[in-house]
Amino acid sequence: MLDPRERLIVALDVASVEAAQALVQRLGASVSFYKIGYQLGFAGGGLTLARSLAEAGNQVFIDMKLHDIGHTVARGVESVARLGASFLTVHAYPQTMHAAVEARAGSKLRILAVTVLTSYDDADLAAAGYDFTVSELVAERAAQARDIGGRPIVNAADPKAVAEAIVADIAAAQEHDSAKGG
Repeated sequence: MLDPRERLIVALDVASVEAAQALVQRLGASVSFYKIGYQLGFAGGGLTLARSLAEAGNQVFIDMKLHDIGHTVARGVESVARLGASFLTVHAYPQTMHAAVEARAGSKLRILAVTVLTSYDDADLAAAGYDFTVSELVAERAAQARDIGGRPIVNAADPKAVAEAIVADIAAAQEHDSAKGG
């Protein structure tokens, strides 16, 4: 069974490491799971904070939605795994997913596949040259990500999917560890 502190993911969507540290301090032991996105990640020291949080026994979700050539994604995933992060978002393009899944091997890092950004609609996809509706593209990329090994799936159609998928994945990992006696 999940510790209730693992069901709450606090988004450290603040402009500075100092503000994030103050929030973490205020929350104390009531929270053990934090999300770091672009704002804090690029604030100077945000990824160092991610490492510190992980070293202190917290789970860390790096929400950077990586997408680049395979080699670059792989090196980024390896760096995030060395931080001790628990989750990392990457775009669910097949080359990106293959690189991310292979690069995370041997670490505890789980890859979250972002099928389509939650703010996109059918018109956005058409303007970008896609001949898919959001629902169709979500289904296509979700199937590809599942086959490649990137789970859970973050779907544009359901913004709650990120948190629900993470909680489900933690529970499954704990059951797997318990079954192995660890």
